Amino acid sequence: MSYVYMKALEKRAEKYDKGINSITLGRLPKIKNYISSTLVHKNEKILDIGMGTGTFAILCAEKGAFFTGIDNSDKMLEVARKNIELEGLTERIQIIKMPVIELDKQFSDKSFDKITAILILSELYRAEQDFCLNQIYRILNDDGEFILVDEVKPKKIWKKIVYFVIRVPLVIITYFKSQLTTQSLKNTEKRLESHNFSLIEEKHYLLDSLKLFRLKKIT
Repeated sequence: MSYVYMKALEKRAEKYDKGINSITLGRLPKIKNYISSTLVHKNEKILDIGMGTGTFAILCAEKGAFFTGIDNSDKMLEVARKNIELEGLTERIQIIKMPVIELDKQFSDKSFDKITAILILSELYRAEQDFCLNQIYRILNDDGEFILVDEVKPKKIWKKIVYFVIRVPLVIITYFKSQLTTQSLKNTEKRLESHNFSLIEEKHYLLDSLKLFRLKKIT
């Protein structure tokens, strides 16, 4: 997935959803619909890390959940507020402007029934990812669920070849344009287990380069 393209879309937040749907070949809306329609329940407390324009928040609130979304982009949150107000869901959705690295300051232990992170961990450095996973474990209820959707490296050789043919040029362009890089999550299952999460369900998309992990806490 193109980091440059995603950052460009964030600067034009009103077009973010169309753009991100395009680069995921329409998979992301289907994933969000699956989560909200199947995994989210009435009156649950949901935390979404990197809420973007609020489309997922609206889906969850329409199911009767109480939704808290965090994001550090003013432009994204401006669009999110407008979308949420149009749907009349401001009473069920709380928006907080904050970076991931402040999760330890904002939320108390075991305060959410479900926590979602959709295409956000792969934008973080390794240390930030570990911090984020530790905090998710802390603020998730013991019987709650963590739902992670992100870019990973395919395991099958032919899928890896296709993946790298597409990805390598994007990484090079990213570096020369921004001196920044992004990496797909590596050894994801082992890393999640090392942070005391166990797998309930796993779904694969886009030649296994995009995955949904449904997880519970190991207590």
